[in-house]
Amino acid sequence: MFRTPDTYGYLTLQFNPTKRLSFSAHGTCTGKMMVQHMEGAGTSIDCAVRTPIFVDMGLKASYEWSVFNYSTLTLTAGVQNLFNSYQKDFDQGPDRDSGYIYGPTLPRSAFVGLKLSL
Repeated sequence: MFRTPDTYGYLTLQFNPTKRLSFSAHGTCTGKMMVQHMEGAGTSIDCAVRTPIFVDMGLKASYEWSVFNYSTLTLTAGVQNLFNSYQKDFDQGPDRDSGYIYGPTLPRSAFVGLKLSL
């Protein structure tokens, strides 16, 4: 069956060393699967492609401060797709197969956030 990985797993870990500080990690492992690749810019015939295994991991840290006595300020920072897993054989051009996309959807990226709770 197409787009059904042989194996799949999801992981979530959270560690709170103090009431205000937290660390978390999350990840998915998507095993090999068959994907249709239609004729076009990437291939001269319709074919089935066996994808590689993808591991997508993210890390996040956050810290909370009390602001006055009734609000909280939270600073968060992290990274998504830590291993920069991505599909290496994208089709390009006007004849590309737009349905031939598999694997993690975002490249490695860092983020910072600030939240004020009243």
